Amino acid sequence: MLRWVFCFSFPLACLAQTSLHTLITYNIRYDGPTDLCETWQERKGPISQQIRDSKAGIVGLQEVLSHQLDDLLELLPSYRSVGVGREDGLRGGEFVPIFYDTTRYTVVQEGTFWLSSTPSVPSRGWDAALNRICTYALFQAKAEAVFFWVLNVHFDHRGKVARQESISLVMDKSLECRQWTNAPVLIVGDFNMEPLDPGISRMKNRFIDFSCPAPGREECNPPTFNAFTLDSTDDKCIDYVFGSAGLSLKKSRRIIDPFGMSYPSDHFPLLFRFSLP
Repeated sequence: MLRWVFCFSFPLACLAQTSLHTLITYNIRYDGPTDLCETWQERKGPISQQIRDSKAGIVGLQEVLSHQLDDLLELLPSYRSVGVGREDGLRGGEFVPIFYDTTRYTVVQEGTFWLSSTPSVPSRGWDAALNRICTYALFQAKAEAVFFWVLNVHFDHRGKVARQESISLVMDKSLECRQWTNAPVLIVGDFNMEPLDPGISRMKNRFIDFSCPAPGREECNPPTFNAFTLDSTDDKCIDYVFGSAGLSLKKSRRIIDPFGMSYPSDHFPLLFRFSLP
C-alpha cells in the first residue's frame, strides 16, 4: 500500500513509502507416475499452502497440466492465471502459467509465445525434446500507479541449441516489453541450466540475477532441484529470477518444506521480495 508521511513541525521533504511486492517461481512437477513422491492429490494441498503462506502476489509456475491448474485455482480463490497449454495454445499439454492475486494486481496485457523459429504457433524448436513456451504479462499494482512485466519460462531439458535460442527469444521479448512501456521486467522460471552455463552468463550480462544478488555469498545460487529426495546428491540449481535495472531486491530465499520422506515437488520454490522505482 502506498503511504504518505506528512510533516508538520519543520519544512522537511515528505517521502512516499514504496510498497513491497512478492514473487515466487515454482516448478510443481506435472501429475505423472513416480516412485519417489506422493501423488498429485496429496501434493496439491501442501503446494497451495506454500503459496498462501508466502503471501506472494505473483507466482510463476511450471509443469502445470490443465487439471492441476484447475485444482490450484480452486484452492487459491483470490488468484487468477494467465497462460495457455503448450501443445495447442488452449488446454493441451503443460502450462507455464502466471498466477496473480486479484486483490492486489490487474493484468494490462498478456500473451504466450513458443520457444521455436515459429513463436506465434504451437511448435517445437531446434533440438528440443518437447514444445516449450514463455508466458508473459504486464501487471499494475492496485495500490499504486506502478507497472511491471513478468516473463515465465520453462526451457527444454535436452536441447542445448534450443536453450540458447530460447534465451535469445526471451531477451528480444523483454526488450520489446521495455520499449512499449519502459516498465521493469522480471524473467523467472526453470531454465534447465546450471550457473556456469553460457546461457546463464548471457542472462547475467543483461539482467540482475536475483538468485545471486551478491556474488561470493555462501547461499548464492543454492540448489533448486531436489529430485524428490531428502538426499542432496542430485541437487542442482536450474531455477532463477532475473530482473531489469531499477528493481530493488529486499529479500530472497528458497522455501524448503519437507513433505513426508520427500518434498511437495522435485523443485524448491524461490521467493523474491522487491520494490519498484
